[in-house]
Amino acid sequence: MSDAWLDPTLVRSRLNGPGENALRKAFKPDNEAHAATLLALDDAERIGLLERSDAFGSFRRALNQLSHACAKTRPRDALVIFDALLQGKNPDLATYCNALWAVQDDNTHLGKDPERARKYLAACLPHGPKNPAIFYNAACVAIELDDLDAALGYVEDAVRFGYGGREAMRTAFRTEALFAKIRDDRRFFDALDDRGPQGVALVERVIAKVREEGFSALGVEVSKKKKRAWPKHDKDFRPLSPEVLDALTLPNGAPLPPSLRRWLAFDAQWLSTLGWFELAPAFRWTPRSLEAIAKAEFGDMDEPPSDPEPGEVEEGEQSWASFFDVPAMEYGFLVPGGAEHRRVWMLSNAPDREGDYPVLYMDIDDVPSLGPMYPGFDVWLAQEANVIRISYETYSSAFEDFRFASRLRHHARTMCDGAEYVQCPSVALRPPHPDDGVRVSLDRDDWFERLLALRASHLPADDAPIRGASAEDLTWLQEHLGAPLPPAVVRFYERVNGLSWGPFRFLSIDEIRDRAAQRSMFGEATPPASPFAVLLVSPGTADGFLLLSEEGMVDGYQFADEDLSLTSPKSALEEGIESVRHAALFAGEDEEEVDEDEDED
Repeated sequence: MSDAWLDPTLVRSRLNGPGENALRKAFKPDNEAHAATLLALDDAERIGLLERSDAFGSFRRALNQLSHACAKTRPRDALVIFDALLQGKNPDLATYCNALWAVQDDNTHLGKDPERARKYLAACLPHGPKNPAIFYNAACVAIELDDLDAALGYVEDAVRFGYGGREAMRTAFRTEALFAKIRDDRRFFDALDDRGPQGVALVERVIAKVREEGFSALGVEVSKKKKRAWPKHDKDFRPLSPEVLDALTLPNGAPLPPSLRRWLAFDAQWLSTLGWFELAPAFRWTPRSLEAIAKAEFGDMDEPPSDPEPGEVEEGEQSWASFFDVPAMEYGFLVPGGAEHRRVWMLSNAPDREGDYPVLYMDIDDVPSLGPMYPGFDVWLAQEANVIRISYETYSSAFEDFRFASRLRHHARTMCDGAEYVQCPSVALRPPHPDDGVRVSLDRDDWFERLLALRASHLPADDAPIRGASAEDLTWLQEHLGAPLPPAVVRFYERVNGLSWGPFRFLSIDEIRDRAAQRSMFGEATPPASPFAVLLVSPGTADGFLLLSEEGMVDGYQFADEDLSLTSPKSALEEGIESVRHAALFAGEDEEEVDEDEDED
């Protein structure tokens, strides 16, 4: 059978006929002859082939691939293909980004084409919220069109929807010729650092969208068949009365977050349907503890996790809920979202600067864990309504988003002992830690004596005196960081000011004073710009633990593989010691000694 894509006449003879589907399936984007025939067709023929195909089918995917391949090497051909691809629905969001790149004279040097550029903007911008790089390329197109106000709006949208190249944009504004006309316009640089609306202002944006589009903007389906179903229609809003709102406090007695108060003044029925409260016969909160939510959502385990830590699973226990038995987490409200994980708006004893509380995730895949996922009701609601976007690679990705990092760090300190997340939270967050008679826990008064005993047992050759830091040393460290030290760090340094401990070194404050040495510990990675102090290192690697000061607060960070992750200072210090004990247990001690130590666990 002849290859129709070798002859434009044969292709045209099969358009709108029974052989058209086979024609589309036969197209190969990496075949130069096929590409040449496609380009020989007129615009209407190419568009017709796409319109009559499955929007998610192989032919559209092939043209996406071809347009990507041509964008930099054959930009005229790429534009011809983009003209067709932008006419309909396209599942490949990179196509919209690439089309805006290809229509820029700065990239292709084909000359400015304002008419085509505006058509591309109209076709591509609606997809920006799901791929915010589209907004950055749109800003570049708008600058070429001398529409600087529109360009500024696209930069703001790129930030609002979580574009990951914010710092690359800043560098480009300062260095690339395209941006010469905005280089002295402070608004563009300010937009890169604008955290955007939060709290009530963010909820107002959600309300505006829901008023316009209805509850479908939040994924709420209308039910017309059941008599008591809600909503009856897409704009069935049922607010709390001002009298109820004015008298309302949270279940723990704290004031309502302004963001939640604003939402309830717009609609209360949705949250009531989610199980947050009852509206009749009178308003009544219906919170649940984290443990109760876990029991209802996850049920019983098929089998307990292997090798549990002491205290994690009691004999015969078969419920996931035991891992989430955290007494401090008493007032929780389930929100939509998650497959193997669940999301819970959880009250704490310390709201953030917006007066709000975090949405935590609970996950039971591999090791049960939890941590702050959204900094508040406001951000969770806005993400649900697609008013903003947070790029999620992990549950903790929002900690890397400058808009929300400060609020999330606050919740990490308040609810997770300073860490992004905790594993086996019923153990990690229930002070004091279970006493197995061996481990060093900074919560306990005898921690230093245990450290000495462990060193004598596992590192008998190391008998150098261990000395604490002076008050002057601790004052210097606090002044260096410009904020109060975590209590666990003070407690540790008062007794231990420098210690070689198996594969780790706990640095002395004199070593921390050597700034060149401190910076060198990051290897080829760039040290933090904010004041920092490396406290713990693993010699021969770029792994360790440091304190980092931001916005008047000091947090602990683990660094490994050139990445920083928020972690509990107390846990980091304790785990540095515990890792040596584990290394000793499995590093050639005779079997009897190992068994004896393991029995102590």
